[in-house]
Amino acid sequence: MDIIPGSNVDIVLDFDWWKEKIDVRRATVYDLNDKRMVLSQTAPPTARYNIGKKVKITYLLMEKDGWVRYGINGRLIENAMDYRLSGHQTVQAIIITPEPGREFFNLRLFYRLEPPLDCGLALFLKKEKMNILNISLGGSQFTHSKDYPIMPRNRLKLILQIDKQRYDIEAQALRVSSVSGRMGEKLEAIAVQFLNPDKKVQELLSIKIKDIERKIRYKESYAED
Repeated sequence: MDIIPGSNVDIVLDFDWWKEKIDVRRATVYDLNDKRMVLSQTAPPTARYNIGKKVKITYLLMEKDGWVRYGINGRLIENAMDYRLSGHQTVQAIIITPEPGREFFNLRLFYRLEPPLDCGLALFLKKEKMNILNISLGGSQFTHSKDYPIMPRNRLKLILQIDKQRYDIEAQALRVSSVSGRMGEKLEAIAVQFLNPDKKVQELLSIKIKDIERKIRYKESYAED
């Protein structure tokens, strides 16, 4: 296992695509084996109603191309009020039963960027270019004509364009909401989740989002001067 006692991890207690909700809490590993993982109590503390909940333990691992975050699935089984750490010292702890295996996990999935025009990002649905309201590694929100309504849970075949290179990507509609202003009569806002995107495409999109974010911050700092 990549995690050892003393490792710092992030515990994902809640991960809900439909509500765009993520609850991440930091902890330190005290002890672990294949059947049990003992960690420091999180801040804020996990409540008793979290006992029995499925969670994900995420951690960073240095690989050839840099830091990569992985996740291990598990179940929170106990809040220990007096776990014996060493000698007579006792601490509050949480105990998780881990599942075998790990998977790539990215906490930036929920970071949404409002891309400026002509930034090198484009999204197409049925060959028609969509107006992107925001985009992240995990999904996007764009405006769409009400003449061809999309319903929540509909599967969509999109084309994501990154600096003139196009990639097929499958998505699922999460929510449909109204658009403010005079265009509200013709358009609706569609929020989608990208489904099983190719790792290469996700890496390219991550690089592009970070590049756009850096340029936006630079312009904002330059404007303040």
